Amino acid sequence: MDNYEMIEKLMEKADVTYEEAKGVLESVKWNLLDALIALEKEGKIKTPEPASYTTKQTINEEAETIRKNKNLETFGGVVKSIFTWIKNVIVKGMNNSLCIVDEKKQKFISIPLTIFALFLAVAFWLVVVLLVIEFFSGCSFVIDGPDLGTDKVNEFMEKIRFKSGKTDSFDDFDDRK
Repeated sequence: MDNYEMIEKLMEKADVTYEEAKGVLESVKWNLLDALIALEKEGKIKTPEPASYTTKQTINEEAETIRKNKNLETFGGVVKSIFTWIKNVIVKGMNNSLCIVDEKKQKFISIPLTIFALFLAVAFWLVVVLLVIEFFSGCSFVIDGPDLGTDKVNEFMEKIRFKSGKTDSFDDFDDRK
């Protein structure tokens, strides 16, 4: 490699002018490696970042989505997603409960919603009759738990509650007698 090629190479690697490259190469007796080291010590070449390698795998979000969708294409994937959904519903039902409270807002009975749904499935009419009796006895129902937006449900339950002897609809009926 002749001197002109060495100067061109140094200019390319170090991003210096022709005069600077020629001067450095002359000072180190035209040794390209020594010229690069000298320019690096002067701060004219940025030191390379230390290279590293890791075996830790990073999963691309798009690849993860494709993998999940591919699992849903198989029968086993669909069955697995259905069972996962059922498990989540059961867990939410066990974390939240239907509470029967008396007129003083003290809990009388607290039943997890999953158990209540099973009672409804097995003995529907018995549960309906018991709920009607509770409504007429002055008790109210409250949904309690961390997973449900219970404020709206509880407001609705309070609106339909029958207060023993104090309901407006029955007062109108008594005036006709």
